[in-house]
Amino acid sequence: MENLRLEDWLSQVCGSPKTRELYLMVWDHFTKFCKGRGKDSASLVDDWRSVKRLGESPKEAFLEEWQDVIRAFNTWLKPPRYAPLTVKNHLVGIKSFLRYWDIPLKVDLPKHCYVLYHNRDIKKEELKKILTFASPRDRVIWLIMAESGMRSDNATNLKYFQIKEDFEAARIPVKISLPSATLKDHVGDRFTFIGYEGFRELANYLHGKKLGPNDYVFASEKQGLCKGEQFTPASLSVKFNRLVQKLGIDYSRGKRQEVGRPKLKEIRLHGLRKYFRNNHGADSSYIEFWLGHSLGVDNHYISRDVEHHRKKYAEGYESLRVFETGGTDLRGQLAERDKEVRELKEKVAAKDLEYEGRMKELQDKLEAVDQKIESKIMIELRKHGLTTKLGKDGKPILHERE
Repeated sequence: MENLRLEDWLSQVCGSPKTRELYLMVWDHFTKFCKGRGKDSASLVDDWRSVKRLGESPKEAFLEEWQDVIRAFNTWLKPPRYAPLTVKNHLVGIKSFLRYWDIPLKVDLPKHCYVLYHNRDIKKEELKKILTFASPRDRVIWLIMAESGMRSDNATNLKYFQIKEDFEAARIPVKISLPSATLKDHVGDRFTFIGYEGFRELANYLHGKKLGPNDYVFASEKQGLCKGEQFTPASLSVKFNRLVQKLGIDYSRGKRQEVGRPKLKEIRLHGLRKYFRNNHGADSSYIEFWLGHSLGVDNHYISRDVEHHRKKYAEGYESLRVFETGGTDLRGQLAERDKEVRELKEKVAAKDLEYEGRMKELQDKLEAVDQKIESKIMIELRKHGLTTKLGKDGKPILHERE
């Protein structure tokens, strides 16, 4: 049966699908923990409403039992099971649920919360290496993320109308519109930019493609997706992690890991935003605006003039760009490699068609031989005064003397 109390709470407090996903995970962990303690979290609200009318003694007993469960859950969450920030997220979720339903149970949040495993900086040479060995599509996405500071979900779900005006006019830096609905915490409509390298790679990728305003800029590399369905940021992150490990750039593999914990990574896809933050030379308030962060008081003062922002972006772009001006040879090699990949794919597809044709030809020949053999058998049987009965497949299965 659906937990309507849970659904009502989620509908009220979740401002984005990501928050909903996080709170559902928190509630799942809490539910399993309660079950191990003989408690049913799904009936918590209704049980509280029933018991508070029975008098002070049953009410106090109910609160004490559940308070013990919450204290124990807090202890169960602590490192090394979960990092401090994850512990806080769990407790914030439970506290929000109790407050929403007016259940007077106390949830103590950590006073000093810190990130235990922080991604290290991606060096420019490392990023250049990653982009060099990436597939043509992934290279464009990752380069755009590094040049614009976009989150992976914004880059994955980028639609053509968000770049159309500047892209078709070849106006560099190219403005990328970021509607409020696509941003975390809905901070208001924003925009960011990509520079020369990002524009050049994107133009090569989109060459010959005709996109409508609401079409996704980046297509899936996997067959089988329904029309209009897009690949996920998680799949992009998996590909990034695999490549980083294969290239030996992530040095976390040699470090001791806690038993039962997932493997920790020093470099993740989100680090491309960090690369943008640390390498673009603009004032921090402009960086925060392009990243889509909440600006606090600065939100009332920072300019919204696109040309002013374009100028600020261009001024700091040289320190951000991955392939320096003198890197023509490398860019030519990348273009040549992409061409070779396309040609190989075309050859493989042609070979597949040729193979299918040959198989069909052999199958037809075999069927013709089978028919000749069956005809000869029938003739010989009749010569000896035998009759045959045919099965559903048309082959003789029984013969009798006349």
